[in-house]
Amino acid sequence: MRTTKRILLAAVGAGVTAGVVGASVTASASPHLAARTAATPASCAKQTGPATTPPEPAPTSISTVQQAYYCIIDNYDSGAKLDDRELLQYAFNAVVTEMVKRGIDKPDAVMPALTGDRDKDWTAFGARLSSVLTAASDKEPVRSALAAAAIKGMLAALHDNHARYQPAVATRPWGLGLTLNQDDPRGDTSRYTAPLFIKAVTAKSPAAAAGLKPGDIIQAVNGVPPFSNDTFNAGVMGYLHVSYPKKDPVHLRVLRPSTGRTRTVTVTPGTLPASTPQVSAKLVGGSIAQIRFDQFYPGVAREALKAITDLQAKAKLTGVIIDLRGNRGGIGAEAATLLGAFVHNTTYVNFCDADGKCDPQPVDDNTPLLHLPMVTLTDGNCASACDLFAMAVKDLKLGKLVGTRTAGASSGPSYGYLLNDNTSMLVLPSQHAYGADGEIIDTIGVPPDHQRPLTATDVSTGKDPAMEQAVSLINP
Repeated sequence: MRTTKRILLAAVGAGVTAGVVGASVTASASPHLAARTAATPASCAKQTGPATTPPEPAPTSISTVQQAYYCIIDNYDSGAKLDDRELLQYAFNAVVTEMVKRGIDKPDAVMPALTGDRDKDWTAFGARLSSVLTAASDKEPVRSALAAAAIKGMLAALHDNHARYQPAVATRPWGLGLTLNQDDPRGDTSRYTAPLFIKAVTAKSPAAAAGLKPGDIIQAVNGVPPFSNDTFNAGVMGYLHVSYPKKDPVHLRVLRPSTGRTRTVTVTPGTLPASTPQVSAKLVGGSIAQIRFDQFYPGVAREALKAITDLQAKAKLTGVIIDLRGNRGGIGAEAATLLGAFVHNTTYVNFCDADGKCDPQPVDDNTPLLHLPMVTLTDGNCASACDLFAMAVKDLKLGKLVGTRTAGASSGPSYGYLLNDNTSMLVLPSQHAYGADGEIIDTIGVPPDHQRPLTATDVSTGKDPAMEQAVSLINP
């Protein structure tokens, strides 16, 4: 094994600064650079701090697609072993799909012959893509959208939930203001089970203004039922997850379990209030510290431990419940610090490269041990670093898991790479994550020891069977 080093893990979804995971500040050096001409784009630059808007945004062009192509090959965990033909096939398919949707398909939109030689294949592909984009439209925004589709297509070819294409800077908070019980961070709807209901409503949001409440069961979205013959209609998520600047009203038919009343409400997307991640803490069962946070953000472990200490000043604690339901992940080192309050001198996860060389990640032995029993609450929205924390609790026998299986969106530690349009970036895993016992967590998730799903009726009436189970495990 190589020398142990602490690596950070990027979050899936919103919350943690995109791509700000890792150590060095240098641009990635490409082994292909010598083979490229002076006219080719520079290597993508690794981001290691909060991104700011570059001074002059540029169109997303063939040059940007080429930069993304080599960025994946040079920086993705198994990039050196990738078959470039699959990357380019997915890219071309995405472009064709976008053209068909726009009604601008062209006769020469045919994939060129490829050989497996990365540089020669790019030359052939780039020339064909350039002619297709030129023929498709004389409008720059349309050509940019097609180029962006090619980049998204290449990332889709990786089948990796931590590999994504996103804005280089945070977008404004926008949407309906709903948190749903079914909202897989990987976008995989195959495990969704009826009903679809609201778990939380953001204060001062469009949903709150429309009178929606936690526990409301969504029976239809713009006339479309979420489930048909027990199969989820994935398209409804496009109505419920709205990004700026879309303002199309969303019509919801909802059933409120606490009253049995069904009604139809219209919610117009709008600006959501800015939120700052924080730890919430309280005593439950008279002597148990309940700690909840929805991200492993910088400093969260110390805040959680301080909250436990503050509760210890009020009561003699008999245990700790760590509520990670809805936690979308974040910085792996924060998970290591918090785990260090329950165990020392052990590895909680392994980060391994495509050749099987692994960096065992230790828990933080500088964290004072609490010497208290612990129960962790999980659900299908516990992802990334949250997946890894849950697996460590199980592997290291630190306590029981209660709730439902975690998301299984824990590919590996990820870094952001700014592209030359100065407005977008790739996020790519540099390694892949395995549990302390070497098991694969990604796409599978971590099952609880006690299955306690939260129902719409529970939420609507203020009940929490998972919390009740956790309390009974610590205070029988």
